[in-house]
Amino acid sequence: MALSNSARLLLATVSTFALGTAAYAQEAANASSNDVKDVSATSNQPVLIAENSIALDAITITADKRQTSVIDVPASISVVDEEELERRQASDLSDILRGMPGVEIYGGPRSTVQEPVIRGLTGDRVVVRVDGARANMSVGHKGRFFFDPEVLKSVEVYRGAASTMQGTGALGGVIALTTKDANDLLDPGQKIGARVKVGYASVDHGLTTNGMAYGRPTDNTDILVSVTRESTGNFESGDGIKQQYTDDDYISGMVKGGIDINDASRLTLTVQRYSDDHQLPAAPDSGSAVNSTSNYLVNRESEESSLVLGYSYHDSGNDWIDANVSAYGMRTDLDEKRVSDGRHDERTLDTIGLDGNNTSRFDLAGRELAVTIGGEIYQDSQEGRRNGVAVSNLFPDAEMTIYGVYVDNAFAVTDALDVTAGVRFDSYDLSAEGQRSREDSAISPRFSASYRVTSWMQPYVSYAEAFRAPAMTEMYASGYHFPGNNFVANPDLEAEKAKTWEFGTNFKSDNLLTAGDAFRAKVAYFQNEIEDYIEQQGATVGSSETKSVNVPEAEIKGFEAELSYDTGIVFAGLAASRLRGENTKTGANLSDIPADKVSVSGGYRFEDYGVELGGRANLVDRLTRIASGSEVPGYATFDLFASWDASETLPGLRVNAGIDNILDHNYQTADNALYEPGRNFKISASMKF
Repeated sequence: MALSNSARLLLATVSTFALGTAAYAQEAANASSNDVKDVSATSNQPVLIAENSIALDAITITADKRQTSVIDVPASISVVDEEELERRQASDLSDILRGMPGVEIYGGPRSTVQEPVIRGLTGDRVVVRVDGARANMSVGHKGRFFFDPEVLKSVEVYRGAASTMQGTGALGGVIALTTKDANDLLDPGQKIGARVKVGYASVDHGLTTNGMAYGRPTDNTDILVSVTRESTGNFESGDGIKQQYTDDDYISGMVKGGIDINDASRLTLTVQRYSDDHQLPAAPDSGSAVNSTSNYLVNRESEESSLVLGYSYHDSGNDWIDANVSAYGMRTDLDEKRVSDGRHDERTLDTIGLDGNNTSRFDLAGRELAVTIGGEIYQDSQEGRRNGVAVSNLFPDAEMTIYGVYVDNAFAVTDALDVTAGVRFDSYDLSAEGQRSREDSAISPRFSASYRVTSWMQPYVSYAEAFRAPAMTEMYASGYHFPGNNFVANPDLEAEKAKTWEFGTNFKSDNLLTAGDAFRAKVAYFQNEIEDYIEQQGATVGSSETKSVNVPEAEIKGFEAELSYDTGIVFAGLAASRLRGENTKTGANLSDIPADKVSVSGGYRFEDYGVELGGRANLVDRLTRIASGSEVPGYATFDLFASWDASETLPGLRVNAGIDNILDHNYQTADNALYEPGRNFKISASMKF
């Protein structure tokens, strides 16, 4: 179903709608200022959640390492909080991020194969952090997300170049996953508790069970233990056909504890382990049929273990020290045995790292200057084996060490004008068995300025540079790829460098149409110029070799908007994005540039009964600007959702239900030949004790 006209119309009206509504908001606020209390002045107002997964009154830490309200940040940031995760009954990354502007999930519907794409950039160009630890696994066709949605407290997405504060490689953006701790679940005065949850999905007869136990053994300690098991069958697409080898079976566990050393200092330890076991094609993201040569059937086990030790110091009375430090280790193992002959392939990535920062605040003639100094060092070590023997084409044995330091300054020049300026230095050392080693360094500056023209409108401009070292597989993979095609190593690959301009406006207004309501909006236009963009060439039938090469200049530009409105009873949201990307030397389209899309939602809360009802629509236009292959048809999906906080009837009980793809539409995402799930009835119930 092509949605070209409707999608373009909605995209064109977003900015006008935002500006017009915000202007009206100012008039309404002035008219009612003598009669209605300004809810924005109350710090404990509920967070506004729109269906496009924006919690614009939530707090972000990815922007500047300081706790800052999302709506006041001169950047494109979205936060999916715990309430929205429950509403979506998320089982994978696609469920969590669907509808978010500028963000897509490629790789198809298999959860362990999914890859995030932010503003047309994917792979190592998107930094992924789990409780601060970098999740760096990235290998062709295999995916990089191995996590349990049941333990997530929030998912924060920063769109745009973010290397200065978030680490080398963040050309496209950052996805930061934060897990729950005991304090998130314990009621005031409660010392010990538990929660059990069961969920069911009809499209694949999936059953998810989770159990948590948590408590405060002493006044200054807390601990949480969680175990999740999910088992699914093959799902049905919209045409009623079972999609083979889409069944799954995983178990995940987490132990998270904390010690409040004193009123300012806290020490935390998080240990997680994820184990998945299923049968699928060797290239599960391609959607091509299973065959005996290039896409053979394998029994795959995916395991990921991580440990994060964190320390924080936050004292409102100390302007000199506001610090966070984390040390972490993560191991990801992908183990595959070919069904036909038992051939055994193993891939292992070990990441160890240390990350820290401190913010000092100074009073300059009554104006605050916040200076953040930080740095990180981490090492990736990867190893690939086939029947116990190292093979360079599979996952070349290689090692990369990266360290970086940065300083960032945020200054409130006036009550209306805020300016931020920072700079980062990165250096990397990359080596592999039998190959030439490489090292390089770069300086990445950033700058932003925002001006609050009125109480409801804050335009901003920002500029940021980012730096990404070539991935170990990009540089060193060599040997057999598929019949008639071989990988060719390229140790001369240059690091990618991005320069991103962004022009945007934040809108926020309370008491817009009625007392106590709130309107929030963020609109932005960006242009990202990338030097030495790394692209894989020749990975098609008829090519004799596959090689990663530098594209001298590439450009990605686009428009994004996200709006939310909430009265406490009625809520609505809209998100839209339009991106374009090309090789500026040849005019050729870049790969991974998503189609234009619009997400619309709304709902109603029956507060007296603890019930919420709502729906969403995701409209995706036809994709015609592609690097190779045929254009991809557009599609539309419509969902319904409901929740019931049954505490008045049975204390601790919460029920969520929904119908995804209610019209049973048969569709595919841009990069995948495998069809997405059809109509899916979902229900889950949780009980706290």
